[in-house]
Amino acid sequence: MIREILYQHRFEKIYGDNYSRLYYFALSILANEDDCRDIIDDIFLNVWNNIASIDMANVGTYLMSAVRNKAIDRMRRDKLHRQYSEDYIRHATELYTDYSAELEKDQMVEEMLDRLSPPTDEILRLCYLERKKYSEVAEMMNISPNTVKKHISKALKMLREIYNGEKNTPFK
Repeated sequence: MIREILYQHRFEKIYGDNYSRLYYFALSILANEDDCRDIIDDIFLNVWNNIASIDMANVGTYLMSAVRNKAIDRMRRDKLHRQYSEDYIRHATELYTDYSAELEKDQMVEEMLDRLSPPTDEILRLCYLERKKYSEVAEMMNISPNTVKKHISKALKMLREIYNGEKNTPFK
């Protein structure tokens, strides 16, 4: 019991003599009050947990070194967080840009396909978008495979004409 009172008194003395100086030292490194308080609290928690082995003659030097080290660690961690955030934002922007370009291409293809007349448009969609064989499409539509080939040839020719005629003008 007496030992606990002695340790509590020792801790209160260390805390009272050093808190303000440590806080302002941390603030000069980090410039963030919440981070400074967190660091000081962690250090004093460590002091409390090791109060029996604290050398009162060198406690000030130990505390200043601990604050400096923890502040530097916090700065490194924050820098790493910023770097990860910047990398994430850059990557997300690239993905969005790529997605937007792909979406624009998809819309252009859809608009071009919409200009084809039936059944040519359906045959082209089945063969190219759904990747069905000519024989499968012929069977589904109850036509000959040669008719499918003729529609595909016709569709591709029309799409080339549409594309070449409008590739320099945006779709509306």
